[in-house]
Amino acid sequence: MSLTRFEVGIVSVDRGLVDFLAAVFELGELPPTEHGPGTLYRLQSPGAVLKVMVPVVRPSAPAPLPFLAATGIRYLSVWVTDLDGVIGRATARGGRLLHGPVDIGPGARLAVLSDPDGNTIEVIEE
Repeated sequence: MSLTRFEVGIVSVDRGLVDFLAAVFELGELPPTEHGPGTLYRLQSPGAVLKVMVPVVRPSAPAPLPFLAATGIRYLSVWVTDLDGVIGRATARGGRLLHGPVDIGPGARLAVLSDPDGNTIEVIEE
């Protein structure tokens, strides 16, 4: 057996997170699909698919915690070619810069962002 594909899904209260992620990371949006429990939005770039499920019944928001304060899937890591552009687009659309940007090696920088829903995204430029 070998892994042939990997997708990450996020649950959100509305499609605002879809618009944020598409704009900040310049992702292409595939047609949404309606399912019994909600609408599934899919955003893609070469080599990655990010899914956002917007349930019919509004989900409750988890208690905010620093992303290293609890176990489980706590952040996404994405590699980009324009870290400053990502930070600018994110903060202009309601995201927050939590850390950085910092140099992490020759020609590499890192920043940690929070999207409007409070999800943490580690952004690396090499």
